[in-house]
Amino acid sequence: MRHLFIVDPVPGLNPDADTSVAFMREASRRGHSLATCGVAELSIAPGGGARARWVETRVREGRDWFELGAPGAGDLGEFDVVWMRKDPPYDLNYFFVTHILDLVPPSTLVVNAPRGLREVTEKLFILRFPELCPESLVSRSIPELLEFRRKLGGEMVIKPLDGCGGEGVFHLTAEDRNVTAILELGTRHGSTFQIAQAYVPEIRDGDKRIIVVEGEPVGAVLRTPLHWETRANFHVGGTAVKSELTPRDREICARIGPMLREFGIVFAGIDVIGRWLTEVNVTSPTGIQEINRLDGVVLERQVLDAVERRH
Repeated sequence: MRHLFIVDPVPGLNPDADTSVAFMREASRRGHSLATCGVAELSIAPGGGARARWVETRVREGRDWFELGAPGAGDLGEFDVVWMRKDPPYDLNYFFVTHILDLVPPSTLVVNAPRGLREVTEKLFILRFPELCPESLVSRSIPELLEFRRKLGGEMVIKPLDGCGGEGVFHLTAEDRNVTAILELGTRHGSTFQIAQAYVPEIRDGDKRIIVVEGEPVGAVLRTPLHWETRANFHVGGTAVKSELTPRDREICARIGPMLREFGIVFAGIDVIGRWLTEVNVTSPTGIQEINRLDGVVLERQVLDAVERRH
């Protein structure tokens, strides 16, 4: 098979942590050929086809993990699989790229499906399952957000809808004199939506990342925050701790899994704090390499198996 990975610049990827590197290495181990490009190299041809300029790419184990080869250009239909692995933020350019990928012929599998990348918005998708997530409000009204905090007893968490890696996440308490200023900053004085959620104190024990393949959970890792941090993301210093899937985790996955499959989401990373689903990540989820090291598994094999079955 021939794979095209749409990623951030390859030299900047971390071979010890980046999930895209794990996917590329597994594809290479299977004898598949690889090419890489960025979103800037995508275009729509005059006839309406999705095109790209790419670089043939070879990968291997170790720190010196890649070698860039000859450049190429053509229709995305020349590939068996196109992986959309550009990191967030999910901005307007990202949205337009999903429409370019809609023009890829059906003989080529796009992972994850462009429709799924549009519909399964990472902060909002969970609100389709209100019984699974903390009490939540989406608003850009500062008075409404302040009233929601009061209703919750003075404590809540706010996040920007297009944020990633813990960026822009604040834990707001009743005693915090900066609350209004933080809400002014987060909403840009009432012009940008935020999602506010009830604070889940179990965050001190960790934020669990569950890897989901074709709607089924295949592994998990607990991201524990630094003692002075609310956020547990690896980007801000969270520590990876071995974790098991609980009956509640499996219940959550059983509820959301069918809809993920319906939207063409082959690979996702969901976040669970305590008993509550807090995010569904489908753009460029991470966590595979941490789970592999802690559990002695190779989760990328299951993802490539799923891709080969779909193709």
